[in-house]
Amino acid sequence: MNKRIQELAEQVGFGWDDKYHWYVGNEQVKKFAELIVQSCISQIAMIGVSNCDDPDVVWTVDKAIQNIKQHFEVES
Repeated sequence: MNKRIQELAEQVGFGWDDKYHWYVGNEQVKKFAELIVQSCISQIAMIGVSNCDDPDVVWTVDKAIQNIKQHFEVES
């Protein structure tokens, strides 16, 4: 399992056995998905907004981030 995915799973309280059979509840799954989306948004923001001086690129990246948040109904 990807180390970052495992860290996020542990953060929301996933449990698993030695074969990675996961034991989770509905709220844990919801929070896990939100953390993944927020992590992706953070990567987009870090690369696209922080490292660019072009206002058109910054606007486009910001718009993409807002669309992703709206699509997945995730708050930041």
